[in-house]
Amino acid sequence: METFLFILMFAVSVAVTAVFLQETKSDLTGKEPVSKRLAAIRRMSLCAAVLLAFIAAAEFLHIINMGAYSGAFMVLGCAAGISALVCTMNKKRRYHSAVWLIKAVLIAAVLETTLFNIPTFRMWFGSYKSVYFSADECADSKDTNFHADTGELAVRGDRTSVFTLENINFEVADVFVDLDFDTQTKAADVSIDAMDETCGVDYRPVIAEGRPVIKRPHSQYVQLHLSGDVSKLKVSVSPFNSGAILVKGIGLNHQIPMDISWARLLLIIFGIVFWQLMMNSRSMQQSISKNKRIFRIAAVLITDAACLAAVVTTFVKLDNYSITDIMKRTSGNQMTQELVDAFEAGSTSLLKKPSEKFNEFETPYTGDARDSSGIEYQWDHVYYDGQYYSYYGIAPVVLVFMPYHKLTGYYFPDSMAVLLFALIGIIGLTKLYREFLKKLFPKTPTGIAIAGLIIIQVVSGIWFSIGRPMFYEIAMSAGFATLTWAVYFMLSANIIGGERPVLSRTAVSSLLFAIAVLCRPTLVLYCITAGAFMLLAVPRAAGTNKKGEKPEAGSRKFSYLLCALLPMVCIGCVQMWYNYDRFGSPFEFGIQYSLTINDFTRTQFHPRLSLVPIYNYMFNPPVFSMTYPNISTEFQFLNAGGFFYADLASTRNTSGLFFLALPMFAYFLSYRALKQLRGRRKKLLTAVYIGVPCLLIPFGIIASVWESGYAVRYMVDFAWQSLLGAFAIIFFLYDRLSDKTKKRLVFGFMWFATMWALIVGGVQAFNQMFRFDAFDLGYPEMAYSVQRIFAFWS
Repeated sequence: METFLFILMFAVSVAVTAVFLQETKSDLTGKEPVSKRLAAIRRMSLCAAVLLAFIAAAEFLHIINMGAYSGAFMVLGCAAGISALVCTMNKKRRYHSAVWLIKAVLIAAVLETTLFNIPTFRMWFGSYKSVYFSADECADSKDTNFHADTGELAVRGDRTSVFTLENINFEVADVFVDLDFDTQTKAADVSIDAMDETCGVDYRPVIAEGRPVIKRPHSQYVQLHLSGDVSKLKVSVSPFNSGAILVKGIGLNHQIPMDISWARLLLIIFGIVFWQLMMNSRSMQQSISKNKRIFRIAAVLITDAACLAAVVTTFVKLDNYSITDIMKRTSGNQMTQELVDAFEAGSTSLLKKPSEKFNEFETPYTGDARDSSGIEYQWDHVYYDGQYYSYYGIAPVVLVFMPYHKLTGYYFPDSMAVLLFALIGIIGLTKLYREFLKKLFPKTPTGIAIAGLIIIQVVSGIWFSIGRPMFYEIAMSAGFATLTWAVYFMLSANIIGGERPVLSRTAVSSLLFAIAVLCRPTLVLYCITAGAFMLLAVPRAAGTNKKGEKPEAGSRKFSYLLCALLPMVCIGCVQMWYNYDRFGSPFEFGIQYSLTINDFTRTQFHPRLSLVPIYNYMFNPPVFSMTYPNISTEFQFLNAGGFFYADLASTRNTSGLFFLALPMFAYFLSYRALKQLRGRRKKLLTAVYIGVPCLLIPFGIIASVWESGYAVRYMVDFAWQSLLGAFAIIFFLYDRLSDKTKKRLVFGFMWFATMWALIVGGVQAFNQMFRFDAFDLGYPEMAYSVQRIFAFWS
């Protein structure tokens, strides 16, 4: 019955969608219905679409359950409903893209309910005998773990239960392991040994394997493709990671349920529609200066989607915690508690003091000596002159954590701090990107501009902090939040360009650049560069009146210099005093005194060690496979012949930026772009404005991590900055193209780069957020969902 209903639903949904597709095409050509029969068909289609939409809603609300076809009715009903809605709305203002939207929905729905769930239909082809063995029938009569009252067999810890099924004597297409999971267990391991007509003496060992995971019914089925009728099966079941599971029974030849991937569905729809818009839409071909409304709406939607993804990720990882409980933390970490307590006590050193034994220890910075001595110490704290300090920036503490503690008495939670700063930074990144285009490349086509915004948001690097919100990531996300807005105000203040600088925005930019350094000292290079750019803008500060004169030029320049430099100087003095008070030097941030992976007071620099992070952060290509994590990158030590720390246990590595954001390859066209500029001064300034903040500083930051080691979270320090420079080259060269074929190639490249970033960059960021590997086994259900997107036949 369920199969018949699925076939009927599929046929009706495809037919209804096809009718609305044809009607939308007719509307675009201005053709009206030519017969009552055609009008009747359209009315019937509308009624059918409404009915299918109600069925989809009923399945979504769990009012109906379609068994093995669960999810398909929702997809097919949504397809019919969306096509009817688009067709109806398009009658008022007609868009050619409406046709492609209906086509995309139809294609995605058909693929998702057929090809991408092909295991479901195996039972359609062949005469398969379906049987079910209860746990009572499978279990050994002496097995004390069998619960007779519930009919379930408990498997706990390292124990493996083996169920032997004999005298089968028919073809077996799949094995269904009927499980319930303990609240603390998310997965199980299943392996199958088999005897068939071609192997009747000994079992073929581990002929198939599976990993059932919680909340993923499809995962409890293991497909078999044996050589003949099966005589015996031996099914071994064990809880993953020494957990606990309940085996209710084992079934043979049960129809495998569908596993609808909404991510894959939406990606197909987006890819088809975005291709149509990029290559054929006049609106996407127009410049952003002529298409401000569409570009603004697109930017808002993209930013909202990114913010929503950040919020959802954070709360999914928090699981069952309520926001009230989260915000009432009575303890914190080095930033949210220890620095807060110290500052409230009027101290720059932390309140916890080293023991006398540790103060007397001869080599406190040598890790193996510390650990072997058995003396207690504070990991990753700064130790200097008998006191503990923190090398993390104080801006988040002073601006957020300490006021929150003063007002509420609680400590600000890590997860909410990272989320707060990430949301501010995501919005700031969109603002600066739009200002970047408005000021420097206003002729950029809307489609290319939208593609660029998607790419820069996906590969900005902040997702690796959102995925692991700890105190390390607080500093990263706080720096991201302040630096993006600092760059936005610098661009909107006309620091770069030919217009007169805006004093108020210059002051805000200067202040934010300085605060960024107080969030993360590494960003001081961007701050110094911004100060230099502000000084280069001094000749334009005076401006001119209507007669072309420069009245009170000196006064105006002085005011501008105050706005540009005073905030940096004042905040810089605070940082220098803070450094001096702790370490006796205004230029010492204290990281060399940290009790961490190495003795930084003695480490020697070797250029080979800097090549390791440069290759991995920039040029390491992705590896594709059909097993999880599907898209990954192997960290390369390049035979460095020395100690280089790679934090792969807590932060998985990712592909190099050139392979996450394909527009980065535009840097190889830098010389061609410079050649098209006239005048040596203009070439030099352009090279400085792009080369220093977008190339030299990112590579300098990357090279400097030879000492502290590789961590994927550092991507946010240079990823979006480098990509801005690459976009500048692409947008500049595109503006000088006259060949229509080459222009279409650029549009096609940006479409491909967008889809590539969403898939390659998105999957690797997702795998970082919800890890399932040798170092972290917390999210097997997420890993299964990712694997199913690619290996849909499994």
